[in-house]
Amino acid sequence: MSQPATTRIQAIDILRALTVALMIFVNDIPGVKNIPAWLGHASLGQNAMFLADIVFPLFLFWVGMSVPLALDGRHRKGESDLSILTHILKRTAGLVIIGVLMVNVSSLSPEVAGIDRNLWAFLMYVGVILSWRVSGNQISTQGKIRGRVTHYTGVALLLFLTFIFRTEDGGWLTPQWWGILGLIGWAYLVSALAWLLFRNRAIYLWFIFVGLILYHALYWGVPLLKTQAGWLSMNAYGGHAVLTFAGMMTTWVIQKYRTQTRKCFTIWGVAGLLFFLSAFLFRPFGGIEKNYATPSWVWLSIAIALWTLIPVWWLTEVKGRTSWAVLFKPAGTQTFLAYLLPSLWYHLIWLLGITYPMWLSQSWGGLLRALIFSVLMIQLSGLLSKWGIKLKL
Repeated sequence: MSQPATTRIQAIDILRALTVALMIFVNDIPGVKNIPAWLGHASLGQNAMFLADIVFPLFLFWVGMSVPLALDGRHRKGESDLSILTHILKRTAGLVIIGVLMVNVSSLSPEVAGIDRNLWAFLMYVGVILSWRVSGNQISTQGKIRGRVTHYTGVALLLFLTFIFRTEDGGWLTPQWWGILGLIGWAYLVSALAWLLFRNRAIYLWFIFVGLILYHALYWGVPLLKTQAGWLSMNAYGGHAVLTFAGMMTTWVIQKYRTQTRKCFTIWGVAGLLFFLSAFLFRPFGGIEKNYATPSWVWLSIAIALWTLIPVWWLTEVKGRTSWAVLFKPAGTQTFLAYLLPSLWYHLIWLLGITYPMWLSQSWGGLLRALIFSVLMIQLSGLLSKWGIKLKL
């Protein structure tokens, strides 16, 4: 069984879109009463993985899968390694900075900063969207001017909001835990740099991948090393980088065996089984904990990602069926925008004092609200994209 190679891999877009849809859904249900606990996050120390706990690792995996395609595309356009390196560093810095801004929202003191917390957050997200907006197909002089004006307006707004930020004790922004986007940024940096340096020498990529897995497991399996790691601990002892690297090497398999579907499925299936078994064998060392990015959580996530890829690949790349995902598809290409829009909405309604009726905040009513909300946010990201508001990670 084989299929012709095409330029764009629809499976990756759809998997990314479904993950974003799931992310919006699980982020909208906290506070909804009388719903199954497994829809949310496992409690700290519970040694388990619930539905919400799989969203972040899947997103990291799909980010990793996109790295070779994005960087190779830049090479085909004639960009130099230095230009691509600059792009990687700018993207990483942007994600880290936005992540820091997001995690500091709750620390802002309205009395000291002189601005409502929700207004500050709403304007911050507006600034991010304006500064990251790309012009799409607007290649005219006027289009370029509008793009630059929009970008620098967003940058100026973010600088202003950063300048006025103050905590209750008069302090300023602090990294805290980098935020989701910051964690994605650091993991992306590791994989993107590795691909840029060794894209034509796969043996080095596999060596780094195995090294990251062992490095992560070592500091969890040897408590003394874990406590003495210091700055060498990286972030979560390299666990997030393992996830993006696993996605990146999955795309390497696609590039090498794309027309050999059975071989791809065999590799992904067997690799998934090995990671699944390893996750449960290593469970005594830290358990399955998302908050601590334990090896068992990372490896179980990789297994789920690989096994999820197989049926989606079969449907989209082998059978050519993509209409089943049409409601969520805009999030596959406008992922960053779809990620930001819900937070923009939350801070707006909190600022205006809008609340949902009781029947939309419990049981099936709350779940239905979250489902409809996720579809609307994704469709809105697609609509804004048609109007020229596009963001790229």
